[in-house]
Amino acid sequence: MRAARMYGRQDLRIEDVPALGSPPPGWVRLKVEAAGICGTDLEVYLNARRSEEPPLAEREPLTMGHESAGVVVEAGPGVDLPVGRRVAVEGHLFCGECFWCRRGDYALCVSLRSTGQGADGGLAEEMLAPARICLPYSDAITPEEAAATEPTSVAVRAVRRSRLEPGSTVAVVGGGTIGLLVAQVARLRGADRVVVVEPVAERRALAERLGADRAVSPDDAEDALKELTDGVGPDVVFEAGGKLAAVRSAVKWTRKGGRTVLVGVSGDTLDLNLISFLLGEKELIASLSHTYDVDFPEAIGLLESREVDVRPLITDRIGLEQVVTHGFDALHHEPAAHLKVIVLPNGQPA
Repeated sequence: MRAARMYGRQDLRIEDVPALGSPPPGWVRLKVEAAGICGTDLEVYLNARRSEEPPLAEREPLTMGHESAGVVVEAGPGVDLPVGRRVAVEGHLFCGECFWCRRGDYALCVSLRSTGQGADGGLAEEMLAPARICLPYSDAITPEEAAATEPTSVAVRAVRRSRLEPGSTVAVVGGGTIGLLVAQVARLRGADRVVVVEPVAERRALAERLGADRAVSPDDAEDALKELTDGVGPDVVFEAGGKLAAVRSAVKWTRKGGRTVLVGVSGDTLDLNLISFLLGEKELIASLSHTYDVDFPEAIGLLESREVDVRPLITDRIGLEQVVTHGFDALHHEPAAHLKVIVLPNGQPA
């Protein structure tokens, strides 16, 4: 079968690999109908070790892709998912036994891996996955939309962790896929006013079409937020851009007694004025990923009901052979022109 195999930094190869064998107990083999490329995938592609450097050169290359949807073609022993059932794959491979797993915090598992990140993923014609993280979805959504369950569940978890109260004013810093999903979920969970802060004009327009009350550029954000809140500031600010400057702004714009939620991924170090933070009694909350048993089912329900609409976020549909040129390289060189790139490894789903 064909698969997108990661050998090292900017060394992703579409190649023939041996067909997958039968799934072990508790697992399924899927024909992948759709798989998304996200910002984390792009970071791995751009910043992984080079293929000639250890330790990547000492182990097998990895099939990328952690936003997947497929159809069951074979079930291992002990699995009750029937052949032909369409599922969205949550992606987390967790032990189920450590302190965090016993608490239901599967994303904090001491031995966590994910499909496409630490284990072979969905940028291939077929994949293997534990049945427990494969959640069925109805014909109300397409496989392309189902592949966007993973980023939708990231937004669901972020809003849940924010402890959003009805009537709140919310700001979302970053109008990419995650930010636009957070804005929609926040509205559904009771936010009275939602403001998206985004430098790209087309994404600001899309944010307002998707229900944001206002979408403003970073240069205009501080004045706009003061105006909307009578100088107080938003109750909750979600940082969804993954940039240090955006994190600083998000903390600054959050009102006294309010909450800043970090959703974007950044390796930078934040310098925080502790006395100012203390005097303002602000909270800084990190929201990582999602859970298969709470956030993921809720995300599927929101997509099936169309309460959250991912269709306008899918800007590109490409084949597996185009993953590098029209996927990763396009996202790297023209980030403003693309939101969610969906790969169809087996062609357009029936």
